[in-house]
Order: sequence, then C-alpha cells, then structure tokens
Amino acid sequence: MSVALVESRLDRAWAVLDTVLDPEVPVVSVRDLGIVREVIERDDGGMTVVVTPTYSGCPATEVIEKSIVDALEADGLGPVRVEMRRAPAWTTDWMSEKGRRQLREYGIAPPGPVVAPLSSPLRFMPRQPPK
Repeated sequence: MSVALVESRLDRAWAVLDTVLDPEVPVVSVRDLGIVREVIERDDGGMTVVVTPTYSGCPATEVIEKSIVDALEADGLGPVRVEMRRAPAWTTDWMSEKGRRQLREYGIAPPGPVVAPLSSPLRFMPRQPPK
C-alpha cells in the first residue's frame, strides 16, 4: 500500500470523525471535543481509533464508541475498533478552538487552558502527633 493511499485513508477517517457528534452535547464533534487521540491503520486494513472519554465514568462512552464504528464503517474504512485509553486523563486543553466556539454558542462556557503557577513549590510538613 502506498504512503499516499495510507494518508488519504487516514485523512478520510479524520474527516468522518468531524461528523460524529458528542451524544451529550450534539453541537460538537468527538474530534473537536478532543476525545479522539489517535487513528491507527492496522495491517488487516481496518482502523483503531483511540479515545479518551471526558471522564472515566462517562455514561456516553458506549454510544460514542458505536457512533465512531458505525460512521467509519459506513464510509468503507472498517473493520473499526475503538480503544478506550483513560490515561492520561482528558483535559479541556485538548479541545479545538472550533469546539470551544461551538460550546459557547450552545450556552456552555468551556474553561480556558490550565496554566500552572511557576513559583509555587511544594512544601511537605511533618504530621503532628495526636494530642
């Protein structure tokens, strides 16, 4: 299989993922939400999509998985497997600017990027013995 053909299948997969909406907030795609971490073309001609749910107990995980599989297989990119990868944990930093805009327009204010303070060292204090 040529590199150009692999790139075109991967590009097509990413484009299809742009159309798979989050079931809980159906104005933002799973790609723009930042939960699709990677798309891997396998040796058997299928694809594996690596997904990190927004939180480990997300009740929509199974719906998201089925939606991804159905959309990619309908486009002829199957067989498709979804791998749930919960570490590292999802962060709003993974959202696209388009996804942030779509959430704002929907009435949800997405948090901004998390910036750790540069000058806050950890201090460890000994435990006080019980009195």
